[in-house]
Amino acid sequence: MTSRPPMAVSQRQPQRTLSGSGLSQSPTHQRTLSQQYLPQSPIRKSEALSEQSPDLGDVAQGRYNTLPRRGGSRLKLELANDGIEHPGFSESPQTLDALSANKAFTPSRVMSMNDVSDAGDMTPHTSRCQTTDEDSAPLPMPPRRARFVVPAKRPEPSSTTTAPLKKDARPKPFSLETPSIAPRYPNMGKAEPIGTAKNKDITARARADVGLGFADFYAWNGGHAEDQFSDSIIKHGYFDKTPAQSTQEASSAKAPLFPALKHKSGLHTLSTIFTGIMNSRRHSGQITSASTFKPPPRVTLTDTKREIWLKDLANPAISLRRLSRTIPHGIRGKILLDQCLNKNVPTDRAVWLAKCVGANEIRAFKRKGVNGTFVMGGEAKWIRDWTVFVEQFVDTVVNAFAENDWKSKVTYAIRLATHLYAEHLLDRDHYMDWLVSGLENSSQAKLPMWLLIIQIYWKDLLKLRRHGRRLISAILSHHSSIYFHPDRDILLPLSARLQSLVESLLLSSPENFINPGTWFKLRDSLAVLPETAHSESRSKLLKSIELRNDYLTSSNAKSQPALRSIVVQLLDSIHRTPLDETIPKRLWKTSENRLSVVRTILEWCTSLYRPGIAKVYVAATLLRSPEASDIDVTRAILDFLGADALHENARKQLVYHFVSELARSGHFSVPQYMQWLIARGGIVDPAETNPDGPCVTRLLVEIPVHSMNESMRSLRATLLRRANFSVEFESRDITMALSHVKKTLSIPLDSADPLLHKKPMSLKKLSKLIRLSSSSLKTTISSWLSNDFIGGIAQNLQSGKGGLELPKAIFEAVRTLLETTEDYAMLDKALKLMVSSSNPELLACCVDTVNLHLPVFAAIGTVKPLFQVFNARLKIIMEEQGLSARPLLASLADLAPQLTGLGDVTAQLQTDLIRIDRSSAADASSPLSDNMATQLQDAETELSEQIEKLASYTSADRPTMERLFHAIIKKLQNYWGKADERQRLCCILLTRLRVFDIQHFGTLMRGWVQHIRKLSNRPPIHQLLPSLISSGCLSLPILFATAPRSQGQSSQFQPSAVGSASIYMQEILQMLMMPFSPSPAMTSEDCYRFSIIQDHARRKHAKEIMPLIRGALAEYSASSHQQIPIQQPLDDEETKTQLLELLRGLVLVDPNAASQTLSLKSPDPKLAALIETWTTKLLAPDDNSGQKSFEQVLELANEFTLPFCQVKLSLNLATEDGGPDGSERLQSQFELLSKAIDNAIDANNIMWTGMLPSLSSEITQHMRNRAESRFLDLIPSLKNPSGEAVFDKDIYMAENLLTVIDSILSGGSGLKVSPLPSALVDKLADLWDIMASKGSEYASLRMAVLSHWLPLIFSYLTLYTSPSTGTIDVSKLSGGGEVRARALVILAGLVQELDNHPSSNLGQKAFDIALALVDGLPEDARLQCVRAVRDATADPRIRYLFSYAPNPAEVFMLSHREKQPQGIQERRAMAWGFGNYQERLTPFAFRRWEILNEPTPNVGENDTSLSLTLFDARKIK
Repeated sequence: MTSRPPMAVSQRQPQRTLSGSGLSQSPTHQRTLSQQYLPQSPIRKSEALSEQSPDLGDVAQGRYNTLPRRGGSRLKLELANDGIEHPGFSESPQTLDALSANKAFTPSRVMSMNDVSDAGDMTPHTSRCQTTDEDSAPLPMPPRRARFVVPAKRPEPSSTTTAPLKKDARPKPFSLETPSIAPRYPNMGKAEPIGTAKNKDITARARADVGLGFADFYAWNGGHAEDQFSDSIIKHGYFDKTPAQSTQEASSAKAPLFPALKHKSGLHTLSTIFTGIMNSRRHSGQITSASTFKPPPRVTLTDTKREIWLKDLANPAISLRRLSRTIPHGIRGKILLDQCLNKNVPTDRAVWLAKCVGANEIRAFKRKGVNGTFVMGGEAKWIRDWTVFVEQFVDTVVNAFAENDWKSKVTYAIRLATHLYAEHLLDRDHYMDWLVSGLENSSQAKLPMWLLIIQIYWKDLLKLRRHGRRLISAILSHHSSIYFHPDRDILLPLSARLQSLVESLLLSSPENFINPGTWFKLRDSLAVLPETAHSESRSKLLKSIELRNDYLTSSNAKSQPALRSIVVQLLDSIHRTPLDETIPKRLWKTSENRLSVVRTILEWCTSLYRPGIAKVYVAATLLRSPEASDIDVTRAILDFLGADALHENARKQLVYHFVSELARSGHFSVPQYMQWLIARGGIVDPAETNPDGPCVTRLLVEIPVHSMNESMRSLRATLLRRANFSVEFESRDITMALSHVKKTLSIPLDSADPLLHKKPMSLKKLSKLIRLSSSSLKTTISSWLSNDFIGGIAQNLQSGKGGLELPKAIFEAVRTLLETTEDYAMLDKALKLMVSSSNPELLACCVDTVNLHLPVFAAIGTVKPLFQVFNARLKIIMEEQGLSARPLLASLADLAPQLTGLGDVTAQLQTDLIRIDRSSAADASSPLSDNMATQLQDAETELSEQIEKLASYTSADRPTMERLFHAIIKKLQNYWGKADERQRLCCILLTRLRVFDIQHFGTLMRGWVQHIRKLSNRPPIHQLLPSLISSGCLSLPILFATAPRSQGQSSQFQPSAVGSASIYMQEILQMLMMPFSPSPAMTSEDCYRFSIIQDHARRKHAKEIMPLIRGALAEYSASSHQQIPIQQPLDDEETKTQLLELLRGLVLVDPNAASQTLSLKSPDPKLAALIETWTTKLLAPDDNSGQKSFEQVLELANEFTLPFCQVKLSLNLATEDGGPDGSERLQSQFELLSKAIDNAIDANNIMWTGMLPSLSSEITQHMRNRAESRFLDLIPSLKNPSGEAVFDKDIYMAENLLTVIDSILSGGSGLKVSPLPSALVDKLADLWDIMASKGSEYASLRMAVLSHWLPLIFSYLTLYTSPSTGTIDVSKLSGGGEVRARALVILAGLVQELDNHPSSNLGQKAFDIALALVDGLPEDARLQCVRAVRDATADPRIRYLFSYAPNPAEVFMLSHREKQPQGIQERRAMAWGFGNYQERLTPFAFRRWEILNEPTPNVGENDTSLSLTLFDARKIK
């Protein structure tokens, strides 16, 4: 513990430091390899002996390259011989680096190889690697064989010959040898025994211990005092020092002592004697003087002397005590580190220098005589600056990889920084932050180096949340970037290393992975980790981490209504974005109860609030997915049918279609259904099989018969006959229907067929009859069309039998029939069979079919495969037929933008289409063929010729283009409303003209549409614009932009319009809804393409159509003011039905846009009443009343009506802008809504919560504050425990209120950011008090808190732990940091309190919530939490949470005894813990910077930095 040598010993032995870290040790002697293996020159030896400095106290290395024996253990001496290199045969610490490929880079490897010598080696010795006669025994371990044989240096032959030496024949005197077994004792500075120094035959052991004397043996030489006999010597023996006269023994002590020792208490007496002797010895040498420690002073030296001093510092043989006399000024900070690196100063000596400089710098602040606060701040600032210097030093050395000795320098820099870190000589928080920031910002080239550095501090980083979380995030980020890197195979070694690190982190510190914001972004790269010995444990930990992060992000108010709302929202998302493949996976993860999810899917599939047939295929695909493989789908469907009567015929048809799809694929078991029917008693009543009969029994009639085997058909017929249902009539009806289909398709019938000689039925009439038939008949027809008819033709084409191509008209008829049956699975199969066709127009029809029914085919999952097949077919046809492939190219270019991930393909297709259209050769294959051109009149032929001339130029001038445009438009207006095919030809001319300048053509078209918009006397719009739109001349954006008569007409109607101009928006709306049939102006292909455009308008232009609907309603409401009545398009009942369906679809696509558009107040009361009526029909189709109160809207709210309730609620809350009583009316509406919500919550109706986030921010903030206040008032406390009578009611009410708060916070983007409510923290503290209470009267309350209230309040807290709220800067919110800090301290207490209830798993949830909350905590608030819990607990979880690592220097306490024990017995009792001795503890200031092993040049009794009186040290005599 002290560097002071024993008394009477002149040498000062090297010793270890007091830091206890084990990383810094005292310097040891070092020799070069040449001195270890080559003989030493006698002259050099004598010079070395003569150059010894008398004040060193040991054999030191001078400046003449004479090195003493190297210190350290024998094993270290052997290890030091490794790494010998030929040039110079020298060994240096540079070769012993931590970056060697065959050595692990750990803190133990970075230690200096110049370790301290063994404790027993008290004095240094000269080198043993000499060849003189005085050489001792060889090294204890055999040295490693040198890589190169060192040749012995032979002396050069002298030119002069010398005479041989004569043999000394004189007699030698007798010399007595010292026995090897003679006892020895420390010399203690006395002279050597006579005869030992000159005896060359002494043993090796004796020479090794030359500093020891030999007890009671002196070789006789006649001159020693003992050899002189006298009477006194003969009587009393010989004494080195004559004892005092009073202490001379007159006689032997045996007589008085022996009887006492023989007594039974003799042993006790003897021990008492010896104990007293030892106590006297201890107290006689006790050190009581005060510490005289002072850090080594610094002096001003010249540059030359400073360089000499630094070189001496780098020499381990130079004592630090000698160097401590003249520590030069000017060596500090970065300069100190660079000098240590350049001079290759041993690490422990470099740390010693840093401590000396730091101790003087820190004491300089104290000498200024200012207050303690300034001193502490200055000291902290100096340490922070010193840490920055160390960081810059390491970073500079690591980045200088171009230097030749980079490896050795990096090893030294890392080793030195590690020693400084281990000695607590750095600001650890700042240093850790630098380490993690370096890893975060590291490039892939420097990543291995940073990983190597950061693993040294691995354990310390993971023990603190603030650094461990960032470390995990950085490693996961690098792993994810490499995992998804295109050159992943090149980075495979780095990826494997990162995978290994991730696995070790998972096993050792899973808490650091609890970070929702990072986990959900980077978890995908961990799904395919390689198999290892810990794969099973790793999988369990990954699943646990997934659940813990999910708990902090997802809604925890997971009651059944909330789950249903989530499932419905996901299903609507699939309907809106059918190509998003991630939504189905998220849907099945919403709940572990798969049956409830299936039930919700069935309700959504059969809901009348979701238009279209695509939902049937979405539901069927979900139930066929692998996630539903363990679900009994048949039982779930039958349970659903048994619970829901399904009175509406439309819902029944949806069920029949859905079951037919599942029965075809085998996911619905028909035998199980029949068994279920038989178990219920079968079918007896004929009404049960009628079309309007119960769905559960009518289903037996609707199930496809062609997919059953013979036994199932027989059993079905038996069950149906009991209800007087004629199966034979059903069979004849199906056969007749197939005959009509064959007749319509011009397929030859059998000679016995009754329809052989009848006229074929029209396709329109046949489609109507099929639409009204049963699902069984529909599926039979669709199966025959796809499998037999189309399949047979495709088989003939593929087999090479010379079959004819299917005509385009026949394919269109087949497509129409398949669309009528709504059997899109068979239509999909038919399209795949038509791929082998070589007719580009027929293939274009197939692509248009996919485009029109895109949501359905996306639900089936065949959109992209079909696109890829037809795109591949396009390349083949373009090679074979050239420009004739334009129809297929145009259809694919129209379909490609609707698909995701095909941006390059889309751009290529559109480029190819423009290139073909601009080609002069396109005219040969354009629709303007020679046959068609003959049908034109002279004017049209002239226009065509001018366009052809224009096509010969690379660019068209705008005047010519405008002249041709107006000429064609004039002809087009002449044919408007006359059903003339020349109207279509004009559209073709405009299409050809558009190619030359698309932008200018759009400007011309916009101006013309605005012109016809103002015409008051004209034919209907639907007789002109559809052909232009289908041909591509008129785009939807231009149509929507020109719909209002002026700016602002989208919000209110201008009554100045008359005639046809007053119904323009109604006509446009009607045109976008009504179906079109082929006519002279539009072919069937044009009609089908216009249907695609109508579908795109509904799905892609919802925000543009909503103002159009409002304007159409405004026109309709103003029709009564017109003097000359005109037929209104909205008077048509079919148009009204179509408008209602369109409005329902638009609300589902974008409910916010619908709410904002329809809720705009208008001064026209008729328009307001009309909007009220239409929105009420959306919510209640059978209700013709207009106004609905808040209570009625909330009562009608469920998962499927939420979007429509949102529109209705927004309409009721709308106020007139600029009105004088607008604010008062808004406040009254708030009160009415609040009252309605309170009543709904009291009635356990919370289905309406899903529409709250879409309301205005003022409304949602008001609702949130009200719900939070009621929720917190329900939480019990010790002062106000809830009664048992209202306990269950309060729990249910709290769950409902929490659902309301969850709905507002999770979906409201316009809410003001707010910190944790202070009232919430107070309630959390009340629950902590309840859990900590021990009274039996609170036992039931504790159980209620444990089972209900804590889970509820934890669910409430998770609303503040989602990534969106976790990124909020709490420090910028007033009082946010203090409230969150209080909550964290309470959660820390609950974590420890809940350890008493491990079965509840609430402790881990509380800990996870605390982890998520502490990540955004300001630094000052975190320090307050540390001060609050530092002295209260030593739980490592709490220290990790608040990132608190106690400094070992701050845990020492100094004990002050009020009264020292006096006697031996009292001291013994105190040592054994007995007796009552008052002690007072005070903090002990442990100064790390002043723990020096060689403090001052002058040796004192108590000169150590830690006073020796603290350890009851004593002097050695």
